[in-house]
Amino acid sequence: MMIESGALPRTLMTAALLLVATAVVVLSGCGSEAVDFPYADERYVYPEGGTDMVRVHLGAVVDDRPQEQRTGQGHFKSITYPGDDAWAQPVAEFYRAALARDLTQTRLVELTPLPSQAAYVLEAEIESFHCRVDRPGMSFVLPVLIGAIGGFALGDDTSSRLKRTAVFGVVAYGAMPMPADQHAEVIVTLTMRDLTGEVVWEKTCVGEVADRVGEPIASRRDKVYAERYLPQAVKRANACLLGQLRQFLSSE
Repeated sequence: MMIESGALPRTLMTAALLLVATAVVVLSGCGSEAVDFPYADERYVYPEGGTDMVRVHLGAVVDDRPQEQRTGQGHFKSITYPGDDAWAQPVAEFYRAALARDLTQTRLVELTPLPSQAAYVLEAEIESFHCRVDRPGMSFVLPVLIGAIGGFALGDDTSSRLKRTAVFGVVAYGAMPMPADQHAEVIVTLTMRDLTGEVVWEKTCVGEVADRVGEPIASRRDKVYAERYLPQAVKRANACLLGQLRQFLSSE
């Protein structure tokens, strides 16, 4: 079978683009590394009130997130992540370490290893701890338009234009950044009990981070965004909680 000289370069180009498209889509979805929690040190230190710090034991940290946050849900347009199987450690362990660090570094209280050594026991309940990405509808339309422009510009006839449109569209879906709204949310309730078990203080705070990024439709860089935004959201929630806790301790 004879192939016209002008058609050969276009055939090779189409094959190369198809190979690139396949590789881009496959690699965009790769992300086997576990999600860590790089929590920053707290630089703010509460002023000393002239008395010894209250001795507090950090008790149970309960993970009470809804099921959709534990499993991760959604595809393409709206995705909740990361699921429990993506974390390097249980969420409750990450939050416990972050809370203990903030309590210690702000010098708000003195943490004790045993409840019997403390005046109060502080408990935490995690009600939300997740990221969500939402993509506007135009993010799905633009790659198709780009594919159509490329296909009709380089195609010789209707058949070749349609094939090239499909190839260019796949490449655009896998490689071209499109608007994506990232949102991280952390909701935590802290409860303080005296040594008899009676609740003496309780407060719920929300920490949120919102950002718009450019990300290909086929890309799933959950680890990158979860490690970027969730520690910030926890820091904001803890700032609210510790501020309220300080007011309570100051009044005692």
